[in-house]
Amino acid sequence: MRRVFPYIALALACCLAAAHVRASGRDELKARRLHAAQVFSDGILLVRSAIAFPGAADSYHENASFYYLTGIENTPGATLAIDGKTGENWLFVRVSSSGVPLGTAPGDASAQRLGLEHVINWTELDSFLSQRIQTGAKFYCEPETPELPPSLSAASGNSTPAWIQVLQKKWPSLKIQLVAFQLNDLMNIESPAEQELSRAAARATVAAVMTGIKTIRSAISQREVELAVVNACWGAGANGVAFWPWAMAGANGVFPKPFESFRRYDHLNAIMQPGDLVRLDVGCEWQHYEGDLGRTVPVSGHYSDEQREIWNVFVAAYHAGSKQLHAGATKDQVFDAWSAELLRHRETVKSALAKEAVDAWSQRTNVPFWQIHTSNLTTGYINGPLLEGMVIDFEPIVSISGQGYYLEDMYLVKKGSAEILTPGVPYTAEEIEAAMNQTH
Repeated sequence: MRRVFPYIALALACCLAAAHVRASGRDELKARRLHAAQVFSDGILLVRSAIAFPGAADSYHENASFYYLTGIENTPGATLAIDGKTGENWLFVRVSSSGVPLGTAPGDASAQRLGLEHVINWTELDSFLSQRIQTGAKFYCEPETPELPPSLSAASGNSTPAWIQVLQKKWPSLKIQLVAFQLNDLMNIESPAEQELSRAAARATVAAVMTGIKTIRSAISQREVELAVVNACWGAGANGVAFWPWAMAGANGVFPKPFESFRRYDHLNAIMQPGDLVRLDVGCEWQHYEGDLGRTVPVSGHYSDEQREIWNVFVAAYHAGSKQLHAGATKDQVFDAWSAELLRHRETVKSALAKEAVDAWSQRTNVPFWQIHTSNLTTGYINGPLLEGMVIDFEPIVSISGQGYYLEDMYLVKKGSAEILTPGVPYTAEEIEAAMNQTH
């Protein structure tokens, strides 16, 4: 019954409640759709809302691109179409077999409220597509994780969404281009209203990271730390977590090992051992906007002398790189500052492993997971220089001798600098130890 009841309750909720719109107002949403029309000016952009509403999940989570362009958070399975040539847009919404809307209702009232030209029953999507395919229109949509091996996929691109493959089977002449980076780029520059949501997500994430730092200790499981972090996100007023946190200890924290947690029932759970370092990677969600922050923390509450030396050099390089974060800067420029600071310490570090780390980490080819990425409604890649109004994460990820080192903060990119959105979290070995030992 625990599995069945949530589906019944959710179905009733979809039928009885109109879709909630949280985004920053109709004018801003219209501007976003107009921008999307300009980017995809030679075709029609199709963006689908999240179709699944799993009853066992904490809540329904909307597709980031769909939410960004509509402001709708509770209309599973709807499809937005934006005509790049005219700027006109249509929202096709699901209606049950008994005629009850599943979220947003079709009709002029919904269109006026949402600032859309058309909000219509999803049964009309067939004729909409048929008419435009006959004129040779080009379509754009987001790729999805393949659900079938290539030999069983109906489309040449295995990441083509299954619903698009059905359309291609019906209309073999359908011209579809998968776009991911372009949609992410639409979301990269945050409006003032969005920046406030990112700030709130960052503040909650700081509180959750501090909880995680103070929870880590020997002989407890990674899961215990992760649960404390999740609870701290809710306690800080966030809408839960943006992603399930990582408290990956020892070998589990060395990239790319943490990625295995996505496909493991136990999430790589392990008991934390003295001498291990922990990758504490946390993000709280605030009205759909994501936080993302982390540190490398010693299980025992104290770094070994070797770990301390390596970590503090890592932190110095991080600060040198972060000073280069500003509008117009490139990732290569940030890395050059990081590398130069590492090399500046080469003759002063004492341990052989620290020297080895400096030599290895100062070369870009040796640190494939060193990165800077955007953080807004989702995590995205950065194509080209940093732009004013981006919220980004500077996230060097490295390892040496089977130990992972990682540090991450959120920044708002400005003209001559970047504002840190996650202040108050310790950096150096001494600062992290002091924070841990307030409770140990």
